[in-house]
Amino acid sequence: MKLEQFEKLKLRLEVFKLEKNFFALDRVLYYFSFLGNIFLVYFGYFFIKSTVDGVPDLFPYQEQFLTVFIALFLIGYELTKRFVIEQSVTAALQKKGVNSNILAGLIVSVALIAGSFYLSLNGAHRLIDTTEQIDQAVEEKTNDKVIKFEQEHDDRVASYKKEIESYQNRIDVMMNPAEGRALYRSERETIKRWEQNIEKLRAEIKTEDARLEEQTAKTETKNQASVTKDKEKVAENDNAFVFMTFFLEFIIILGVGFNAYYVLGSYDETKKLMETPKYKQIDLNLKLLKLYYQNGKKTIGDQAVSASKMLALVKTQKLQCNYQDIRNFVVLCTELDITKESSNNKKLFQVGYEQAKKLVMKDDLL
Repeated sequence: MKLEQFEKLKLRLEVFKLEKNFFALDRVLYYFSFLGNIFLVYFGYFFIKSTVDGVPDLFPYQEQFLTVFIALFLIGYELTKRFVIEQSVTAALQKKGVNSNILAGLIVSVALIAGSFYLSLNGAHRLIDTTEQIDQAVEEKTNDKVIKFEQEHDDRVASYKKEIESYQNRIDVMMNPAEGRALYRSERETIKRWEQNIEKLRAEIKTEDARLEEQTAKTETKNQASVTKDKEKVAENDNAFVFMTFFLEFIIILGVGFNAYYVLGSYDETKKLMETPKYKQIDLNLKLLKLYYQNGKKTIGDQAVSASKMLALVKTQKLQCNYQDIRNFVVLCTELDITKESSNNKKLFQVGYEQAKKLVMKDDLL
């Protein structure tokens, strides 16, 4: 392994391990959790809005006022939930246990999460629930087909009745001859044939009635099957939104909780590292660098103060260091090309104060 690669791995695995290794994950989860809050506000809005729609008009612009009020209420609710979860997790991690106050905070957090879940889930259900529209559309479709069948049925039945009436008139005319004589055999046979035709037509009418009932029943059954299928799709979508709402709540808890763990863990790691000799040296070098640059007033090309004068400044500032520490610091600045000796053996600044801080910290970190 190359030394340069080893030093990078050292920074990654030993120095600020939690902060450096989980920084990207913390940012992704934290900001992604806000996306969860936005969707929960959106879903919850439809539930509360549908609830207050039945309120009678009491003042001008009531609908606009309620819209803004509901939105602000839900945003405040979600922010409060985030705050309570964050404080509860932070307190639990600091105490490394649960006391009465932490338990109360966790109970409030669970209550807020449950309330948010209820509002958003019902809002999502109101948003995708189209069963009423499905029933209405299918009913209209069924009625249109039934009306069409009835019209066709009535037309055919009217035609049959008209033929029956025609045959009946012929029979009446033939049964009442003007001379009052008896019917001939041929006339009786003709009347019998006409009566048979009338019976056939009446049978056709009954067939048409049965056909109408059958067509109506088939249409209703077919459309009812379509309704059931569409409602099953709505139910599947509803189950999907249950999972989505649960996932959004989980993302919020994970994002806020992990951020609290990340911040607290990073603070503890940094605090422990700053108590080591290596990081105490960093702090000392940065303080000496500030004096060296006279609070950042020195710029590139300016002359640096001597080690003896630095010792006087250190005593004035009451820093805990000796003359050897100052000598080591001056040598470090030369090695890092922060300063460079001129022709008259005076040290001149080669970089600005901010760049010098980066060089000192980088050197100490390595």
